[in-house]
Amino acid sequence: MITGRTQNATTAPPEREALPSIVTLTQRQQRGMDCVHCGIVLTAATAFDIPGEHYYRRADLRTRWYPRRCRNCPKGAGA
Repeated sequence: MITGRTQNATTAPPEREALPSIVTLTQRQQRGMDCVHCGIVLTAATAFDIPGEHYYRRADLRTRWYPRRCRNCPKGAGA
């Protein structure tokens, strides 16, 4: 007997944004200075940090990466 609970309640995890391979990006895109999708120069007002944990391997080390995109980028966020 189940009381006060919803049976078979499942929540789908949020969909992750597809990112280009880090080796195809410019240094400015890798550092978050330009949009990872379209390459437009970002400012504090136009930048959007892509949520989630992003890692890449360089010199056999796992390194965390913090990609950013335009707030209204036509190529990002489900475009």
